[in-house]
Amino acid sequence: MLLPLLPAHAAQQQDPRLGRYEARTIVTGTDLRSRPTGFAACLTDVLVKVSGDPTLAEDRRLPALTAHADRLVAGYDYWDRMSGIPHHDEQGSSDRPYNLTVRFDPARIDAALRELGRAPWPDPRPPVELAVQVQAHNGAFALTGAEPRADGMRAAIAESGAKYGLAVSVPPSPGAAAPPGSVTVPGSLVLSEAALGWVGTWHLDWRGRVYEWRISGVNFDAAFRDAVAGALQVMSGHGAPR
Repeated sequence: MLLPLLPAHAAQQQDPRLGRYEARTIVTGTDLRSRPTGFAACLTDVLVKVSGDPTLAEDRRLPALTAHADRLVAGYDYWDRMSGIPHHDEQGSSDRPYNLTVRFDPARIDAALRELGRAPWPDPRPPVELAVQVQAHNGAFALTGAEPRADGMRAAIAESGAKYGLAVSVPPSPGAAAPPGSVTVPGSLVLSEAALGWVGTWHLDWRGRVYEWRISGVNFDAAFRDAVAGALQVMSGHGAPR
């Protein structure tokens, strides 16, 4: 049985630092048309985030579990992405886009992971610093906290960290030392006409082994998700990124 609608909390919805056992997605309206799909998407994200295993999203057993995602839900709320914008034309509240944040029961999530042959990746999780050299239409630059051309990229990196349950940062300025205890993932991000998008190449030296992976023909949001997911997979002990 689906849970009753809970009141929205806009401030919580807008906070990108989501908890380990909760996730957020975009749905249409607050009724049952999109809610089961939203629950399923959020459950997949939480299982990946808690286990540290991005390959879990491709597990053939997952659809049977996400089809009944409501059974693992502890609570949820909505935030209107068009808040403050009056309804227009034939659009009613049921057709507006909403952020759906879903909080899952930790014990039930841990049990579901055991059924899938996984387990929660325990703390402490090392923070990650992405040291990225960017080549774009507006020039080449190091992606740092001080680079004015990288506002959107920094936001995408923060969202990637929230999605995968890692603290992810960029250097505050070119040449700055990484924070103590952090894991550095060097990489390059090149805007390529031939690839019809960005090409991301990533490198991670972890416990004596070098891992390299890449993604091509995507927007930079997807490229940074690939970088963070790859680092998550390696550090949690789930093999090399593909």
